[in-house]
Amino acid sequence: MDWLTATRSFCMVVEHGSFTEASKIAEVSPSAISKRIEWLEKSLKLTLFVRTTRQIHLTEAGQEFLPRANSLISQFDSMITETQFGAKHPSGMLRIAAPLSVGSSILMPHIEAFLELHLAVKIQLDVQTFGSNPDLDHDLVICRKKEDFDSASHRGVKLKTYRMGIYASPNYLNKHPPITSINELEKHNMIIAGFQRKLGVLEMNNGQEISLAKHNFVSDNLDALLYAAIRGMGIIFATRVYIKKEVDAGLLVRVLPEIKSTDRELWAFYPKTEHMPLKSRLFLDFIKSRL
Repeated sequence: MDWLTATRSFCMVVEHGSFTEASKIAEVSPSAISKRIEWLEKSLKLTLFVRTTRQIHLTEAGQEFLPRANSLISQFDSMITETQFGAKHPSGMLRIAAPLSVGSSILMPHIEAFLELHLAVKIQLDVQTFGSNPDLDHDLVICRKKEDFDSASHRGVKLKTYRMGIYASPNYLNKHPPITSINELEKHNMIIAGFQRKLGVLEMNNGQEISLAKHNFVSDNLDALLYAAIRGMGIIFATRVYIKKEVDAGLLVRVLPEIKSTDRELWAFYPKTEHMPLKSRLFLDFIKSRL
């Protein structure tokens, strides 16, 4: 027996005037209702009803208990209703983490569109430190899949497969010897990200590797990398989606377009729970449909 069930039964008996009528509403036997009231009276150490063969009346203690009991049941029912409504209508804060380049170049246009559809949702986008594993502090972590990441606390889903290409500014290409083969890349200044420096080489889809030793600028800030590339400081290895605006504007052009890196995967990771929050599921489905 529990307080809520017993208190609800007490309120039903008062409302309907008998144990029998209350049992019909509750879809239990009259004896079950009687046992609940007996448990409640014993727990309170009070008599709530005066019982006769034909009628029941509230005692003074029962009259004092009734408004508080009704208030408790009303608050509980409201809580359930509001919770169920929230499960069907997304609202509240959605916490997302992603590397800086993914957040600014890939996620932001979709976040803007998602918030226009779901006005009761708020989004907090945090920068995920490069190389760190998905954490449990965020509803979604969107990053490149790490082969060595195997967490019992997370689930994951692939969002997109992509490849990196080689780009440079027209100004850089005009001032330097033409690049006609992959072997000639090592003669040029390279603009690379921090993770590329750690790798040392970039594997291409034709089986060749490009040494990244001859770099003159390293940064994990995408804006800084793009600035350097546009200003002609060197060649850059990037995914088309990150630099679409710059390519469309003619600020960067593809070099050796037939050469691409090996496949890489962008994944979304989220805590492994029995029920995924609606706002998380909706955002995940939304961005999967748009990438």
